Amino acid sequence: MRVLVHLNSLELGGTQLNAVDFARALQPHGVESVLIGARQDLPAGPSLLDHAARHGLDVQVYDAADGALAHGRQLRSIAREARADLVHAYGMWGAARAVYWGPSMLAGVPWVHTVYEMEVADVVHPHVPLVVGTQYLVEELAQRPGPTVLISPPVDLEEDRPDPAAGARFRATHGLRDGLLLVVVSRLEHGMKEPAVAAAIEAMRTLAVHGVTLAVVGDGDAGPRLRADAAAVNAAVGRDAVRMLGALADPRAAYAAADVVLGMGGSAARALAFGRPLVVQGEAGFAQLLDEDTAATLARSSYWSPERVSDPAEALVAAVGPVLTDPALRRRLGSFGRAFAADRFGLESMSERLLRVYLDATRRYGMREWCADLPREARNLGRNVVRRMQPGRSPILGRQPRGRLTTTGGSA
Repeated sequence: MRVLVHLNSLELGGTQLNAVDFARALQPHGVESVLIGARQDLPAGPSLLDHAARHGLDVQVYDAADGALAHGRQLRSIAREARADLVHAYGMWGAARAVYWGPSMLAGVPWVHTVYEMEVADVVHPHVPLVVGTQYLVEELAQRPGPTVLISPPVDLEEDRPDPAAGARFRATHGLRDGLLLVVVSRLEHGMKEPAVAAAIEAMRTLAVHGVTLAVVGDGDAGPRLRADAAAVNAAVGRDAVRMLGALADPRAAYAAADVVLGMGGSAARALAFGRPLVVQGEAGFAQLLDEDTAATLARSSYWSPERVSDPAEALVAAVGPVLTDPALRRRLGSFGRAFAADRFGLESMSERLLRVYLDATRRYGMREWCADLPREARNLGRNVVRRMQPGRSPILGRQPRGRLTTTGGSA
């Protein structure tokens, strides 16, 4: 089977890392994935291309046309050139509409949609096979006419594992103290990620006096504001208690170096695979230590919560405090987390589940399903046409592509 995989972004983020990992894990099962992404989503520094290249995979970068129909024609051409049997679109706000109007128009090529966001908006086509990463979304979408399948964001338990030597090298490379190390690996983006990282930085006003250091690995549009926050905290506590290390194409050593990881979603799941205690953060101040009593509930919500708290920094200090002061508890929770990861979201078992989704989609997605989504899609298209009406610009055709498809296997 040949699958055209449209990445939601070329930044180093959880969903797109998952897409690359699925692509390589499905190779032994006879699935050849053609990975593509829009040049507009390519960051200036380390990118998903580096992660793909490390695993011997190429990502084809193209200049996406503006407008669902023009973009759809591009993807139809790319799918035809790739001889795709199936299209897999990642991301709720990515290329799904272009796939619908492009390679899958009139059910020409079946498709699958993955939404690893924490909610599913009504822009998602009701009849396309949908992959989500949380059990509560499966339950919320029980009346959806198309299949909704739970496939947890996967973790490669061979690559992501405890590695004390790598952790020691990471500490030495970055001049980190010998004391306790908290690690956050996250995109620094406005919205969901920024508040959690900001709370971690603010919490260091309290935690720093105990010799704790926070290392933040990642970058994004919220980076300048968060670096300013870190500088303010460091000035207040009198040392570099917060280290902003930027994005790393391969952050495995950062996880391995941590005494405790703070995170949400896919990053939190990776922390468990490295055998590190985990404090799960939410986008509105929630913080909870994952242990034997909380693991199942936190996993159901994909290691995230919308719960709002009045003082996020204080909540984080309360959650992380017990594990920082108890080495035996850190060892126990690290071992528990590794076993929990192996049982719940190993890459091999999740890939086999995705393969079944692919096979089912090629058999069941046809003209009836495509036409069933047409009335809603036509309404969306009409609204967009009205909004896009401008002199000298075709609202239907949109902007034409600026260049040809290129294949990039390394850094940007």
